[in-house]
Order: sequence, then structure tokens, then C-alpha cells
Amino acid sequence: MTGTSTRSWYSRKVPAGGLFLHPAGRSLSVELGGGLDTVHAYLTDEALREANDGRPVELREELGAKDPLVEQLMLALHGVVRRWEPPARTYADHLTGMLAAQLVHRHRAGRERPGRRTPSGLSSRRMTRVRELMERRLAEPLPVADLAAAASLSVSQFTRQFKASTGESPHQYLLRLRLQRACRLLRTGNSSIGEVAVSCGFSHREHLTRVMRARLGTTPAAVRRAG
Repeated sequence: MTGTSTRSWYSRKVPAGGLFLHPAGRSLSVELGGGLDTVHAYLTDEALREANDGRPVELREELGAKDPLVEQLMLALHGVVRRWEPPARTYADHLTGMLAAQLVHRHRAGRERPGRRTPSGLSSRRMTRVRELMERRLAEPLPVADLAAAASLSVSQFTRQFKASTGESPHQYLLRLRLQRACRLLRTGNSSIGEVAVSCGFSHREHLTRVMRARLGTTPAAVRRAG
């Protein structure tokens, strides 16, 4: 692949999984020398600022760079979008925040190498507000931005502090609460499995079954029979 940016012409062989990073507002002309199978993601300035504690950030132009974490996040986002279900919104927001954070950390212009810092967790008051919001809205899509707002934090700050407090991402924690409620309703209630699934934030019975088998090694029907 050869290309020209606002600076100069250059050419490079792009390896499998290579990162092509083009900051907004810059002219670009690319000439391909072979087949290319790509996945594209477009991040807003707001997403990048949130990953940089609210400060503006400028990314580097890169062609063919290797970043295994960015590669995995892109593939995960691609899979979520291709198999979209409304409850996946929280997970997609989480992946987007992680992607923005990695780009800011590893690929910003003039990046310095800061020392490692252990992130602090949420205060007990903030954690209580977040959990109460999750429990009130288990049956509906819950964007990470709404959880961050409940904690009066930016999305990037909230995600880091939540993980430090719980050891889980917001998506993982919310999914665990949904499964706990589903199991409780299956054991004690008379609603159908499909009704339980929808009331706990799953798209349908099959969605609940798939997640429960993957996370708990069982099925809604087995939970109901066990009482």
C-alpha cells in the first residue's frame, strides 16, 4: 500500500491485523497494491476526549502498525454489530470506550510514557447509585453513558473506577445481575421462560438460554425444574 498524508508519500506492506489510523481533518490519498479485507471504526472527538479525562487529543497517522489489543477490540465490535441485539448496547459502549482509551494511550501524537498508576475505585455512594440504576433498568438497554452520569463521571473515568471496585466491566456486572434475577424468577415465579427473559433484559428465551449456558453452565428449564 502506498499513500500520501498532509506530510509526504510513503509505502508499506500492511501485515495481517495491521492498524491503519487516520486522524480526522487530514487529507489522504491511498493506492492499494493488492487485496485488502478491512474492518472500519469511526470514533468521535467526544469519545477520545472522554478517554483522555476530558482533554482534547490528537492521534498519530499510522499505516500497518501492530496493536494486538486494538485488533481484538475491533474484531469484537465487528461481531457485536453483525449479531446485534438491543441488550448488546452496553457491551458495545464498553468496547468503544476501551478502543478509545487504547488509541489515546498508545497512538496519540507526542505520547509520553507515564508511570503505571493503580486506578481508584468508586466511592460507596457512587457504587450504590449505579447499582440501583442497574436494578431499576434491568429490563431495558442501559448505555454505559447513563451509568457514568449516575456516578457523575465521564465514561472513561467511570469504566476504570467501576472495574477497580468490582473486578468486572459494567457489562459483565449488569449481565450477572440480570442472570441472578432471572434465576430467582424461574425458581419462585409462574411466568413463562420467555416472559422472564424479557423482564430481565434479554431479547427472548433463546437469548437467555444461550447466555445462561455460557455463564452458568445450565439452562432456564433446568433452573426451573430444580426449583
